Amino acid sequence: MIKRYHFKSLVAILLVAGFLACSKSGTPGQPVPDTNQATLASVSTDAATVITANTAGVSGAVTNQGSASVTERGICYGLNAAPNTSGSKISSGTGAGSFSSSLSGLTANTLYHARAYAINSAGTAYGNEVTFTTTAATTGTIPTLTTSAATSVTLTGATVGGSVTAEGSSTVTERGICYATTASPIISNSKVASGVGAGEYTASLSGLTSGTLYYARAYATNAAGTAYGNEVSFNTTAAPINIASIDNAIAAKLTQYNIPGVAIAIIKDEKLVYVKSYGLADKEANTTLANDHLFRIASLSKPITFIAILNLVQAGTISLNQKVFGTGGILGNDYGAPPVGSNKDQITVKHLLDHTSGWINSPTDPMFSATNITQAQLITDLLANRALTTVPGATSYYLNFGYSVLGRVIEKVTGMTYENYVKTNILAPCGITQMRIGGSTLAERLPKEVKYYQSEFNPYSMNIQRMDSHGGWVASATDLARLMVKIDRQSVKTDLISGSLLLPTYFGYTNWYHTGSISGTSTILSRLNNNYSFVILANTRTESNPNTILDDLYNTMSTQILAVGTWPTTDLF
Repeated sequence: MIKRYHFKSLVAILLVAGFLACSKSGTPGQPVPDTNQATLASVSTDAATVITANTAGVSGAVTNQGSASVTERGICYGLNAAPNTSGSKISSGTGAGSFSSSLSGLTANTLYHARAYAINSAGTAYGNEVTFTTTAATTGTIPTLTTSAATSVTLTGATVGGSVTAEGSSTVTERGICYATTASPIISNSKVASGVGAGEYTASLSGLTSGTLYYARAYATNAAGTAYGNEVSFNTTAAPINIASIDNAIAAKLTQYNIPGVAIAIIKDEKLVYVKSYGLADKEANTTLANDHLFRIASLSKPITFIAILNLVQAGTISLNQKVFGTGGILGNDYGAPPVGSNKDQITVKHLLDHTSGWINSPTDPMFSATNITQAQLITDLLANRALTTVPGATSYYLNFGYSVLGRVIEKVTGMTYENYVKTNILAPCGITQMRIGGSTLAERLPKEVKYYQSEFNPYSMNIQRMDSHGGWVASATDLARLMVKIDRQSVKTDLISGSLLLPTYFGYTNWYHTGSISGTSTILSRLNNNYSFVILANTRTESNPNTILDDLYNTMSTQILAVGTWPTTDLF
């Protein structure tokens, strides 16, 4: 009864309230406007330009998206008035703003009608109608040409190339690059001319807007008309962003630990929201550290190798529980037969990944000893002469050598070098092109690689190439961030490896981080939580306690990231 009483009272109150509300809106007997009614977009059409016998350019603008986002916009056209999207159309992006479309395949000397259109959930809106007549047919053929990728991209400029491979039926009187912020740019948008005739050329585009996606095409004009090459796109560099709290915190650590240079990259919701470099890449040359400088990443090479192994498991090439040495093992007796009763023939791929092979660094870490011998000689020696301290799988002991063996597993089953397999199958799908195995000596220092500093131990006395799969990679902070978003189990970017393979490993943790530390190098790769990840690279370390600098940098960065209230929205990838 109580519930029913309250229900009736509520109905009564709502009815009265509804009556009072209606009595205040409009004239009795007249409908009250529905302020939530879905509305179409507002769109306009510009006059046709660059009209030839078979092509024309028509532009439009979505000035208001209406009650919902515009999911398609473009130009519809035809021989009759009031063309609509059921006929011929060229789509050109989404959302609000200006756009242009290049109509092709038209009939010479013919009147056409065209309208801009924009579609949202409320329906299709059309702009004003424009008409144009194609020119009379001309004899001859237009040029043939291609467009090359943009280079030297900056905040406000870029260089784009073209190549006229055939002039057509007459000499090319103008060639160049046309560009716009919408797809299929034509010469009526923006253009930079660059000579005449056949051959290769480049054009320097300037006055661009920072942090903006541009489209560009090579063009060439002869007496028969204007031809366009393939379309390329590029993003101008985003304007520098400064987050003072992070900058000040990192600057303080440079002073505290006498670090020449530190590079950082911060990811939020799989966007690269902050990338910054501090200090010097080379003290002697006074070279300022830049975001594209490369660092030795030391043991951050291990997560890369781990992912490469999981990729092979995912492909069905190997299994985690597959034996590595001896008869039936992946490597078989390539490095000699495991001694009878040594249990080395029981070591699996998973044991090596998890550091539970049973080997330890006693009397020394073999990867930093006898640096003049090859990987094959080193593996052969340990397989024959260094006993396991426990049975495989029993005890965890961090072992660089185990990941060196995993590199040889990858080579055995793929027929490729470790470096090439990782570049092709792991790094390339992430958009990473600059990572590679580093050199050992100062003379082997790569272009754009930093210089390493440490007073207690010479950073250039190690065999970096032999350390390939456990500590040999060089990378920028941005490149490691590109890798992180492909292994972080988030939904914006598709991971390289399935969740079922990632979850049982440390990649399945909400929070994990891996460090790297060799003479002259301190590095961190961290998944802080489900929103944030970060990279830190430094070109020195504290020899007396290598973890000191790593722990302090990790804690500092974690604290600073979580304290930032508002992050930039631009994705710096």
